[in-house]
Amino acid sequence: MTAETNVRPGVSIVLPTYNRAGFLHTAFTSLTQQTFRDWELIVVDDGSTDDTCAIVARFAETSGRPVRYIHQENRGPAAARNAGVAHTRAPYLAFYDSDDVWLPGYLERSVGALRDNADVDWVFSSCRMVDLNTGAVVAPNTFYVDGSPRPFLGLHVDRRQRGLNVIVDRRVLAYQLFDGMLCGPQNSVMKRELFERRKYPEALRIGEDQLFAISALADRRRLGYFVDPEVIYHVHQGNSSLASASGSTERTIDGLRPLVSALADLPAEFPLTAAERRALNKRLGREYFWHLGYSAYWQNGRRSEALEMFKRGLEAWPWNAAAWKTYLLARLKVVVGGAA
Repeated sequence: MTAETNVRPGVSIVLPTYNRAGFLHTAFTSLTQQTFRDWELIVVDDGSTDDTCAIVARFAETSGRPVRYIHQENRGPAAARNAGVAHTRAPYLAFYDSDDVWLPGYLERSVGALRDNADVDWVFSSCRMVDLNTGAVVAPNTFYVDGSPRPFLGLHVDRRQRGLNVIVDRRVLAYQLFDGMLCGPQNSVMKRELFERRKYPEALRIGEDQLFAISALADRRRLGYFVDPEVIYHVHQGNSSLASASGSTERTIDGLRPLVSALADLPAEFPLTAAERRALNKRLGREYFWHLGYSAYWQNGRRSEALEMFKRGLEAWPWNAAAWKTYLLARLKVVVGGAA
């Protein structure tokens, strides 16, 4: 919306949004407070019916930076991010979730780390989780749970300047496959060239960011992270993950099944090591048995479908005593009470 220049910016910021006009003022304030000023902004309006367009237009007039507005029919977060990437010009990309807040030094630290470390393709930081309504800190650092470090923090790293921890451990893909590394779009800055081969999988409404990270690691891309929080992640009922969890059973299933199918297809797409296959099978066992079978089907009275997912989960990962106990009790209840 502002005049384009022939000079490429240092980083392109892609901001996908859908009916979140109420968050945009805070988001834009966060951008203007960044100590790194050489950025362009691409806002992808994923079919909003509120006054998102007008708010973006006003910001474009006053920001002093290139701002582009793209409107499309609602196609989900993956498609919105991909559409934004197609319009970027910088060598580095950052993705802004409109309901979160970047701390002022986020871009300077992240872009600087990528510029100083040519062997690193992607940097991410921890988040501070804050209740949007009360301002209470839910979690001071998402890399820790009740003070205990998440598993990926045990991976071998090369410690660089700016506090960057470059992951040099060959187990990194296995960790991402099973545990995840919390390198979501909202707290990551990455090289644009990653998107020359891959895109966010648009068929997914849940877990598309996880699949993209898995693909990058399978391509042997190198990641680094900052332990200190650089992003404030706001917890509220509008969070996509929370909304999905609290939605209808069918919506949950419609979100989970494509993710599980995509995970199951990974061995056909990438050459995985034996350890990576074990991690994937363990993850599939969890997704089939506990997430689809137990939470989505069994707890909603859909017993025959639950039993099918239980069997798939046990086929993928049969070394789970709790799963076998749950499966046998479920079979017994079905025999006694009849299948639903």
